[in-house]
Amino acid sequence: MTFSRFMIRAFAALLAVCLTSACRSPQDILLTESDSGRTLDLRVGDTVVVALNANKTTGFDWYPRHGAGSVRILAEKGDRYVVDPDPADSRKPVAGRNGSHYFTYRVIGPGVCGIALDYKRSWEKKDPTKTFEVMIRATGTPEEAASDPRELPPEEQPVYMTDSKGNVTIRPDSPQ
Repeated sequence: MTFSRFMIRAFAALLAVCLTSACRSPQDILLTESDSGRTLDLRVGDTVVVALNANKTTGFDWYPRHGAGSVRILAEKGDRYVVDPDPADSRKPVAGRNGSHYFTYRVIGPGVCGIALDYKRSWEKKDPTKTFEVMIRATGTPEEAASDPRELPPEEQPVYMTDSKGNVTIRPDSPQ
């Protein structure tokens, strides 16, 4: 009788672990230059933000290396540069100040892929000054990414678009 009780408890514990890991909320993972070379085990629905130091005024910036990712596993959600605040003098011009370049990716499918970024001047044919590389092993199903509430815009909100001159308008096919 003791053996069957042990088996029931072991099965219940295993079931609890499986259900907990399958039903977890999507995670937001922040990576910096010190994370380069890592391998991450993620689930579909997780978001990865890569924050890398840069100074665009020198001509250098971070550029994604083509062929490093898979559109079936990762989707690029954002790419922005933010100048670091200067508490000593907020009136100081932005030129010459350091900042951070943020790349945001969303895991949309299972599989293995990499994120590879090079710090270089776009017009130079030299090797990059610095590189950032991580490997991602993703598990889950594409349906998990689609059910993430962070990805679903409210139905009643209009969708905006920007034309080539920078004018913002409401997309004609959006709800009004």
